[in-house]
Amino acid sequence: MTAGVRVAAFAALLAAIFALAVLAGRVLDPATDAEAPAHGAGSGMHEQPAHSAGSGMHAQDAQDAHHAAPAAAGDGLRLVADRTTLPAGAAATLTFRIVDAHGATLRAFETEQARRMHLIVVRRDLRRFQHLHPTQDASGAWTTRITLPTAGVYHAFADFQTAGVRQTVGADLFAAGRFEPLELPAASTRAHVDGYDVTLRERAGASALRFTVRRGGLPVNDLQRYLGARGHLVMLRAGDLAYEHVHPLAGPAALAFATADTAPGTYRLFLQFRHGDRVHTAAFTREVTR
Repeated sequence: MTAGVRVAAFAALLAAIFALAVLAGRVLDPATDAEAPAHGAGSGMHEQPAHSAGSGMHAQDAQDAHHAAPAAAGDGLRLVADRTTLPAGAAATLTFRIVDAHGATLRAFETEQARRMHLIVVRRDLRRFQHLHPTQDASGAWTTRITLPTAGVYHAFADFQTAGVRQTVGADLFAAGRFEPLELPAASTRAHVDGYDVTLRERAGASALRFTVRRGGLPVNDLQRYLGARGHLVMLRAGDLAYEHVHPLAGPAALAFATADTAPGTYRLFLQFRHGDRVHTAAFTREVTR
């Protein structure tokens, strides 16, 4: 074989190797599919309007991680929804997974507050609060029915416990349409909901918030247990949506919640309690200046 023929043959070989490499890259890193928007199909809504990863990545888990809608990260875990755009004012089904840093679906969850998963959904102007309890299927995915009552941007917080550690990860949800954000009501220590008068009693220097519930002018002393406790308090900070879900302290007749480390800011508080076999949600705006 002459030198010219050898050079031509070597060049042809290089071209063939390059073509195979390009093809392999398209198969192993489907950028077009990964960037495509996800499709798919979501009550407990109140007008006034939380580390152990699954081991190994399965083929289905990898596919879910590449084709799911964008998710918000937290401590290496992420909430990955089947879609993030839902209809406004209509019930729909929302399916999501909690995945680790490698994209593997987390399947091991522990019961906390009487449930293995709590989904808190609130519009980003801190209105339209919902507290939902999805169900998990054999693949590790969670599903719930949800209604985003009006157009706007909502944030979903998945609140759960795994390996003895409470975790909160979240993602935005969108309801298309004309959105008019609402101003937060002025800071107040009183709220009226479903015929109940709820008062926030905050003492200077105290490390707890205390609430009293009255109906018809009389104190309500027979609150029923809701999710294993006499009440639940979700606190969200305006702006960055800093999230805290706290349980009542044992002992006092009033509902008392420890909040010693609350940073300065404007907060929306959602107090949930059960009475008369119904869950009621009282909302407060609170200013923290110290």
